[in-house]
Amino acid sequence: MLNKLVEFSLRYKFLVLIAFLVVAFLGLNAVRTIPIDAFPDVTPIQVNIYTESPGLAAEDVEQLITFPVESSMAGLPDVQEIRSVSLFGLSYVAVYFEDDVDIYFARRLVMERLAEVGARLPEGYGTPQMGPNTSGLGQVFWYTLERADGVLEEDISDMDLRTLQDWSVRLILRTAPGVDDVMSWGGQERQYQIRINPRALIEYGLTFTQVMQAVQANNGQVGGQYIDQGSEQFLVRGLGLVRDEADIGSIVLNVVDGTPVFLRDIAEITQAPALRFGAVTRDGEEVVLGMALSRVGENARNVVAAVQERMEVVESALPEGVVVRPIYDRTELVDEAVDTATSALIEGSILVAVVLFLFLGELRSAIVVITALPLAMLIAFIGMQEAGLSANLMSLAGLAIGIGMMVDGAVVMVENSFRIMAEELERGGKVDRTAAVLQAAREVANPITFAIIIIIVVFLPLFSLEGLEGKLFKPMAFNITFAMAGSLILSLTVIPVLASLILKPKPERDTFLVRFIKRGYRPALDFCLNQKRVAVGIAVACLIGSLALFPFLGKEFMPQLQEGSIMWRVTSLPSTSLDQSIAISEDIELALAEFPEVETTIAMIGRAENGETADVNYMEIYTALRPQSEWPVRREVSDLAEEMRERLEVAAPMSVVAFTQPIQMRVEELISGVRSTLAIKLYGQDLAELDRLSAEILNVVGDVPGVADLALEANLGKPQVRIQVNREALARYGMNADDVLTLVRTGIGAEPVSAMIDGVRRFDITVRLDDASRQSVEAIRNIPITVPGGAVVPLSRVADIDVTEGYSFVRREQLQRYAVVQMDVQGRDVDGFVTDANALIADRVDLPAGYWIEWGGAFENQQRAMARLGIIVPVTIFFVFVLLYTAFNSLRFAALIIANVPFATIGGLLSLFITGQYLSVPSAIGFITVFGVAMLNGIVIVSFMNDLQAKGRSIRDAVREGAEMRLRPVLMTASVAILGLIPMLISSGVGAETQRPLATVVVGGLITSTLLTLLLIPTIYEWMETRALAHKEAKP
Repeated sequence: MLNKLVEFSLRYKFLVLIAFLVVAFLGLNAVRTIPIDAFPDVTPIQVNIYTESPGLAAEDVEQLITFPVESSMAGLPDVQEIRSVSLFGLSYVAVYFEDDVDIYFARRLVMERLAEVGARLPEGYGTPQMGPNTSGLGQVFWYTLERADGVLEEDISDMDLRTLQDWSVRLILRTAPGVDDVMSWGGQERQYQIRINPRALIEYGLTFTQVMQAVQANNGQVGGQYIDQGSEQFLVRGLGLVRDEADIGSIVLNVVDGTPVFLRDIAEITQAPALRFGAVTRDGEEVVLGMALSRVGENARNVVAAVQERMEVVESALPEGVVVRPIYDRTELVDEAVDTATSALIEGSILVAVVLFLFLGELRSAIVVITALPLAMLIAFIGMQEAGLSANLMSLAGLAIGIGMMVDGAVVMVENSFRIMAEELERGGKVDRTAAVLQAAREVANPITFAIIIIIVVFLPLFSLEGLEGKLFKPMAFNITFAMAGSLILSLTVIPVLASLILKPKPERDTFLVRFIKRGYRPALDFCLNQKRVAVGIAVACLIGSLALFPFLGKEFMPQLQEGSIMWRVTSLPSTSLDQSIAISEDIELALAEFPEVETTIAMIGRAENGETADVNYMEIYTALRPQSEWPVRREVSDLAEEMRERLEVAAPMSVVAFTQPIQMRVEELISGVRSTLAIKLYGQDLAELDRLSAEILNVVGDVPGVADLALEANLGKPQVRIQVNREALARYGMNADDVLTLVRTGIGAEPVSAMIDGVRRFDITVRLDDASRQSVEAIRNIPITVPGGAVVPLSRVADIDVTEGYSFVRREQLQRYAVVQMDVQGRDVDGFVTDANALIADRVDLPAGYWIEWGGAFENQQRAMARLGIIVPVTIFFVFVLLYTAFNSLRFAALIIANVPFATIGGLLSLFITGQYLSVPSAIGFITVFGVAMLNGIVIVSFMNDLQAKGRSIRDAVREGAEMRLRPVLMTASVAILGLIPMLISSGVGAETQRPLATVVVGGLITSTLLTLLLIPTIYEWMETRALAHKEAKP
């Protein structure tokens, strides 16, 4: 069948060329239209549920809201995991689905359950709502809204900035294609506050509840249908909405002796900032932050472009004295990451072309072979487009890895065609180029096909990866598969056609490089053939020596990606107030401003009013750096970060400071529920016991070498004023618990009772006690309450009021509470660190029944990936063995080529050890690549030796002649694979860290495996064939 395909191509040359011009056009179209991103979207299929319950403490949020929501979601189909955080005023539940579930179907399932659970929640404790339909990496564009230079806060207040953001800027940006929502953070939300004087309330014989009811009853709008007036129809509208503070003040509460008592008589009505749960500062000044969130599945580059276009409208709509400034733009990272990959591709392609010319010494041959490279890449892009993949660092790395392998088939085909043409020319007469190419194709079509299929099969384990590692490395595997499948088709169709049209028959002469190599190769081969035991002994010794290095190689999930930006996680004591956190952020920003490398610093404190899951004692500080060309001293970002950390520990001595990066932090949080590279999760029921045990574990882990940024999520220590109703006292005064609780929730907590509607804008109206009545615990105790019968008693008579400590938050996973000990690992591998930490914990910490620990973060991913590869790789090798047996119809030859695989690890392990890199998922993929190329070369060399034996050569002659004839193609395939990866090996661009271990293993592994292919395979082949011949002759 393969020969017929080649014959068809050579018969219809013009048709084949036209077909591949069409393919090239489709490929170029795919390159132009394919989505571009920095990385694959590694975020899981998740639906977030937020329930705002202002004023409720973390323990109450968990009990009243989180647990009912969580338990109702547990029965949904295809749910993988449920995580939740209950904190002051907010319940956050994240429902993670299996990766093959459609996000819109998942959201529909959650919406149906929310309709049911909403009815079961206590009234007045908030309504569960789904979060935006965005991924965890959806924050593609950040900007700040701030006062222009020289503009005072008296002229434009923080309330004005926030109002502009919520009701102008946000609405404009939400219309940009691909934007799901725009999040607002910082500034101050405008509120209309009715601040009641409790003594005036008593004076007029009114209750707090009456005031609330009066406000609600005096703010409405109704429709009265219509009336007919003659031949016309008139609509009837009842207009009763309050329009300003004067309207609110004119609400009548009571009439005393014919005189109305207005709301303004007992309260001050004013516009004032709402209570807030977070703030944003930039370079020491408070600002308002906006974050554009891209919809799931959207192209980040296109979304940012659309937002930037709408930004022009925003700038024209802003009043004088207000400016909008971009902070973070994902496309900068996208461009840098894609540049890293594309430059590796281009430089690799140039090096491949140079190598081909050096080995072939013939420009025409090099041109034919190099044609396979762009065409195979274009076929891969068509495949990416059909599979819905984006062009990103990982998928393009697949092409960079495959540069050498893509031309392997073409190298073997062209080299053989050139050799046969030269042989025909030596015999004299005219050379029929088409017939020569056809003969060459018949000799090598089978080995080429089997070799490329085996390379594709070798990469199948990557398709079995799950979770984060699956999302990262499957695009790479897809691309390699598409490119190799394309190269196989090219090798059997367009390459023979181009060879028959372009190659010029000429005597075959070795180039200087090949002659030089052969001078050393012949004696080495003769030595190995004559001293088989010594040769095999040396190879086995090298293998054992390299395997002995294995325990000394650390293990990690994958190297940390350097995004070129710095993010700081700063955690203060749980009792820290928002004002104190703002002061700390300003100190930190001033310290960072001293670094000339820093362009700007923005601190995000607490949480946005909608979204995020942090209290006011936690902040994330984004440090944008200038381009490295503007740095006074050239140095690594990690070195700069370390110096900054030392400075920050002085600036914020009472806070825990940890280094991370914007995308890295989001990925860590999404995958394992923690904002750190590594974390211990301690599961159990009792919060106090979790606190005690986690503190013990923290002290133990602190003794493990290599630990950094070790921190316990400080939980207990949130000061609380507890107002516990006294039911006996309530009964004595004829009151209900609700009378006290309404005063707490609304009078002290300022819960909104109505809304001021101004066009499309809406502002809360709150009824609350004046500042003097709520400024201290003693003032709260003395709040006067009118009881039935007209008597006035202080609040302390009907409720027990005391100060205690509570919890900042309650974390849950799979319906279990858990505590988190966060850490990073520096200067050693994660795997060895976890082993040491587990041993110390087992020795020093006594976990009670019902309590257990699990590791989250990078270690969890690495264990899962390595466990899966440990099963799939042996299965793959078995399938490769079956394919080899099919190719040669011989167990001997299949075993001979498979035996080359372990020896291919020698260079890979050695190069990792020398460069000080760890065994990781990228390095494991490097070993897979080496195995594929090693087997390809083995197939080519063994099939030629078999052909020469079939033509009547003796075993020794077949071995020597076959090895010598295949020397050039074997060296070419190995050289192009090695040199194709050199740019990836030495690259220092964004994302280069993740690709370097892979390139290191491939380069080192191919050097040793090529040497062994050229020396060990012929040696063992001769020994096996000699024994087989002797066995056959010994038979009667």
